Amino acid sequence: MGCDGKDRVRPVGPLPNGYAVVVRHRPDHAEELAVVCPAVAGRPLAVGQECVVLSGRGDGSYEITDSYVHGVRSGPVQVATEKYRTGWDQTFTARGIS
Repeated sequence: MGCDGKDRVRPVGPLPNGYAVVVRHRPDHAEELAVVCPAVAGRPLAVGQECVVLSGRGDGSYEITDSYVHGVRSGPVQVATEKYRTGWDQTFTARGIS
């Protein structure tokens, strides 16, 4: 694939389950193998799994025009401590229910 500073994929070959192996060329020139499959309505993404929108380029490769990575976020990790859980129970548990 000639480099034009775009995020692109080039198919390598199909897999028996209908998925495909691709080479992904990132804008920083890093290349990696990836597996792609069609998105299915109602099927959740696993944490770290990426959903991409592809646009054909006419040379057999595809440009990634949009992407979303599930479960990846910035900021500190949220931790539920025992003190937090006790406060939650006191606030939201109905009176008389243990």
